[in-house]
Amino acid sequence: MLLKSISGIGLGPQFEEYSLHTTRLFTTMLSYSNKEMIVDSSKLPGRAIALSRMPGIDMRIIHLVRDGRGVAWSLLKGYERDAKSGLQKEIKPKSVFRTALRWSIVNLAVEYLSRTLGPERIIRVRYEDFTSNPAATLQQIGSFLKLDLSQIGSSLQRGEPMGPGHQVAGNRLRMTSSIELKKDESWQTRMPVSQQLSFQRLGGWMLRRYGYL
Repeated sequence: MLLKSISGIGLGPQFEEYSLHTTRLFTTMLSYSNKEMIVDSSKLPGRAIALSRMPGIDMRIIHLVRDGRGVAWSLLKGYERDAKSGLQKEIKPKSVFRTALRWSIVNLAVEYLSRTLGPERIIRVRYEDFTSNPAATLQQIGSFLKLDLSQIGSSLQRGEPMGPGHQVAGNRLRMTSSIELKKDESWQTRMPVSQQLSFQRLGGWMLRRYGYL
């Protein structure tokens, strides 16, 4: 039930068909792109759990975690549907309690996946560390994936913008001509203390685990 609630898929009767179509998609992407690696930017651990059960996929996971209070502050904002700007559906504000619960469950699922796959197949990266020192963080990721990411890291460290890659869906920033890496910690001064404490009551133990308290 946990897997289904956080991913929208269960490893039931339909999983075999799901696995078949996913494998065909990845094979086609590799063939047409002439690349050796696919970056799947899915944000739900249930997707990774499903991929880990598919034969022929040598998977590595980058667990990107952000201070949950910053996540809650971001999700308190709502947006109207605007297809031209990349908002494919209305985004309704999420309560701090809901975000704290979901943030904790999703990260717990990644912890479970880490134990299942083994620590050599997963690396944890904090949003705050990446935005503060992208060169060092990408060097760490590059070593993990056996890739040279130094040029990208140096470019981001200098504050140079990047062009958005091809994405079917995702953050509305993909619709802009260029993207700059900017650290957003506005929640620290703008989020009411009562809301911060509300998050900490439920997710405080996970905040401590990731070094945020």
